[in-house]
Amino acid sequence: MADISRRSLLGSAALGLAGQAPAARPNVLFYFADQVRAAELGCNGGKNIPTPHIDRLASQGVSFTNALSTYPLCTPYRAMLQTGRYPALSGGVMNWINLPSTGQSMADVFSAGSYDTGFIGKWHLAAGARAGTLKRSEPPRKLAESEFVPPGPLRHGYQHWAAFNFHANFSKPFYYRDTPERLFWQEYETDAETGEAIRFINGRKGSGKPFFLTVAPHPPHPPWRPGQTPPGYLDKVPKDLHWRPNVKGRMDQPDNDPRCYFAMLANVDDNVGRLMKYLDESGLAENTIFVFTTDHGEMLASQGRYNKMVPYSEAVDIPLIVRWPRRIGAGRKSDTLYTPIDHFPTLASMCGLETPKIVDGMNLSGRVLEGKGPDRDSALMMNFISHWDFPETMTLWPEWRGVRTRQHTYVRWLNGAEELYDNSADPYQCRNLHDGRNSPAVLNRLRSRLKDLLKEAHDEFLPGDRYGEWFTRDRDLIRTALGPVKNQRNAP
Repeated sequence: MADISRRSLLGSAALGLAGQAPAARPNVLFYFADQVRAAELGCNGGKNIPTPHIDRLASQGVSFTNALSTYPLCTPYRAMLQTGRYPALSGGVMNWINLPSTGQSMADVFSAGSYDTGFIGKWHLAAGARAGTLKRSEPPRKLAESEFVPPGPLRHGYQHWAAFNFHANFSKPFYYRDTPERLFWQEYETDAETGEAIRFINGRKGSGKPFFLTVAPHPPHPPWRPGQTPPGYLDKVPKDLHWRPNVKGRMDQPDNDPRCYFAMLANVDDNVGRLMKYLDESGLAENTIFVFTTDHGEMLASQGRYNKMVPYSEAVDIPLIVRWPRRIGAGRKSDTLYTPIDHFPTLASMCGLETPKIVDGMNLSGRVLEGKGPDRDSALMMNFISHWDFPETMTLWPEWRGVRTRQHTYVRWLNGAEELYDNSADPYQCRNLHDGRNSPAVLNRLRSRLKDLLKEAHDEFLPGDRYGEWFTRDRDLIRTALGPVKNQRNAP
């Protein structure tokens, strides 16, 4: 393998795993549903739907109260997760792109470390149905099976594949294996993916190799319609929902029913319970690292907004629970600032594997295992483009950059406007302290910290339309902040 970071070698040695045979290393089950905001879980005080299984997972592991979606959008999060790199360096700056492989993504490292690797569910790191267009006015290129991701570099090291790039047909879910034949699961999407995960793990019994499995359900992402909701679950959701104090301008409609969001979340919770039960009964739980998280939250009319792509807590604050009974004490909480780029080096270290030098994330394995070791004082947050699918500037979701600390959120928008919130004193972010009269020292410190973090991330904070120059019309990445890159879409 290419360059290896010394910090990961030290972390592996400290865990006592570096010299172990592959079979002695832990399995990893990385489960991330789409668009789950942290506040809705019962263990975090959620009141709209019970989440007993996720709550039980939290009681058996460590929960991170400052887990962040530092770029709250699907593809950018997934690119950060798989590569461990900042968006300006990986090229993962918007949805629907063909993200090229360096051969050093997370599953590449686990595959090289004698792990059986698998991906199940929504991928969203390929151009898919948006191929052929970089502007909303351009018609996409017609492809019969646009959401098929062929074996090769665009799968970033995953061997087993039961996935699709993108679709929102939750009730009639389709997926692919290694040919462009559209296959259909016969159950609701999240239920089917859990069954697929159990079959994958069962099929590897006796192989002598550990597994690294990522499961990525699309729900509870929109559409929030009864027809896309798991059968019977809408009846479990109360008619009158509990709304956060910062909610305004609600747009509840039959085809945008927020109760469907909670019905889908209840189904996600039940499937987490299915996986926990399977691991317990199969004897695998003790030496399996079970990660539950999500790619970003959901505003649900907080601050008068829906969806994501904004710096507010409902979009940025995400659940993160890590259970490993053999090594992690039960019921711990950590206030460590944990970002998407940290999963790669942290999990690699916990499994005795080496992390490539190109990875930007921090190895937080000490924080996961014992609450000790390297930590962050702040985290860079961002939104590169103002439309999730197109390189636009100052349209639907204007561009911004920000800094998050344990106490504060600081934001600078592309037009120069600033926001500052004391999240401890003002958890619903209702009082903008941007004028600095109440906290000039904090404002100046975070302005300076943002400048340093942008430099570290090679982020010039450009207008969103400038990132169109980084892609071909078929959404192949041709350059990043570091310069030209090779197009690997058609590589063998």
